[in-house]
Amino acid sequence: MPHKIYINGKMILEADAKISVFDRGYLYGEGVFETMRAYNGRPAFCDMHYHRMKSNCEKLKIDLPADEYAFEHAVVKAINANKLKDAYIRVMVSPVGMSIGLARPSKLTTNFVIITRQFEGRPRETYEKGAKVIVVSTFADDPDIAEIKSTNYLTKMLARIEVTEAKADEGLFRNRSGLILEGTSTNLFVVKDGILFTPPLSDGCLPGITRWVVMGIAENLKIPCREASLTISDLKKVDEIFLTGSTTEILPVRELVKTTKKNRAPGLVTQKIMKAYKKLLI
Repeated sequence: MPHKIYINGKMILEADAKISVFDRGYLYGEGVFETMRAYNGRPAFCDMHYHRMKSNCEKLKIDLPADEYAFEHAVVKAINANKLKDAYIRVMVSPVGMSIGLARPSKLTTNFVIITRQFEGRPRETYEKGAKVIVVSTFADDPDIAEIKSTNYLTKMLARIEVTEAKADEGLFRNRSGLILEGTSTNLFVVKDGILFTPPLSDGCLPGITRWVVMGIAENLKIPCREASLTISDLKKVDEIFLTGSTTEILPVRELVKTTKKNRAPGLVTQKIMKAYKKLLI
């Protein structure tokens, strides 16, 4: 069946799907996006994705042409139009308007695009035995930029080149103070003496949806969870490491190259969180 793309309220055959060359996401990376998962045709944590996108649109002064209900309706429409159950979803919003230089034109329209695909995740073995992760040489964006999930993804793409060349599963960013922050598409958690730690957003992390969900799971399981800045030295001393993301879910880390290698991944706390996360998706 030919694949269809949602563009501004219409389902359009992929071969015919086009947006203006004056789309400012294309011209300047001026746009926002959300990456989501659908399970059995139902988009997970859709309300949380909507509110993060709305917040990011407000920061960039972009009109989000949908309320929460219309947002979810559009996502489900895109899933159903392609007869998908377990799906990868990418929602993009970007302003349209040509200008000379960087000045915005006085009148802007907005593109609202949704791409869906059959989900193909990481190999099961990666979750059963743990991932191989590197610390990339590319520095993370400053916190005021990092907090926005924008279509300007150059920093992340440079890091992904390093990950691919190292034949690793993911790469961790540092800020210019040397603190470990997050992965290229994931947030970072560690476990030490039964306590869960994750870097604070103020260090320069994206406010990940799955990060929020995991912190809620920890509270329900009565696992102490704290925000704390982390260094490479700290990662050598922790008992468990795992990464979180909408498409990654909960990914245990077996090895942080040149830093630490865990005897067991996933660890006991990570296993509890993985199990609880799966229950939320049923």
